[in-house]
Amino acid sequence: MKGSQIPFKKNYILGTSIVLAAFVLGLMLVWTVKTLKSFDDTVTVRGLCEKEVPADRVVYRLSYSEKNNDLAALRQTIAANNKTIVKLLHDAGFEDSEISYGAASYSDEYNSWSDVSHIAYRYEASQTVTVITSKMDLIKKAQNSIESALINNNILANGYADYQYLGLNDIKPSMIAESLEKARESAEEFAKNSHSKIGKMRTASQGYFEIEDLDEHNPQVKKVRVVTTVEYYLK
Repeated sequence: MKGSQIPFKKNYILGTSIVLAAFVLGLMLVWTVKTLKSFDDTVTVRGLCEKEVPADRVVYRLSYSEKNNDLAALRQTIAANNKTIVKLLHDAGFEDSEISYGAASYSDEYNSWSDVSHIAYRYEASQTVTVITSKMDLIKKAQNSIESALINNNILANGYADYQYLGLNDIKPSMIAESLEKARESAEEFAKNSHSKIGKMRTASQGYFEIEDLDEHNPQVKKVRVVTTVEYYLK
């Protein structure tokens, strides 16, 4: 009789252990499911940062063209015009290191038309003189005066100033930090309205930095913009 009770006790203990193990495993499974489900609750927000900065470089181009039936005379005209433009730029306060121009571009109209009877000038030359400088105040003063002076010298030139900002690397860290802070503020507001709390950051992506003119009347002032997209866990 006692011998028959020993296997019964062993089976009882074994069965109880199995039940307890299954119960614990079930609890762990429920906890795991809830935990994984909580990981699925996320919010994606964006943080915008914009700054207005003054341009720190300008590329000023003076382009003109001349025509002549004598190629040698045309080349002399281009050389004389270049000297005139460079002198005006020197007088305006610019240095040789800031002024450049390459070889003029020449074209022969006889190569473009089969009927050349209507062509007044056979040869045409195009030239651009470029100023690259950080002297913003000089460019503003020089644009009107130089282009007017060129007209007085029978040179019809088109002037165009391209204002640029090269100090982006200096402001990148602070702008990224500000965009991340604004993204977090948006996430916290969302969490507050949804009766939850934000957890750790799940993913983050930084958009491209954009640099554009403040408006069409103020190209010398630039607007720098970046948008950061962040995904947070909710708990």
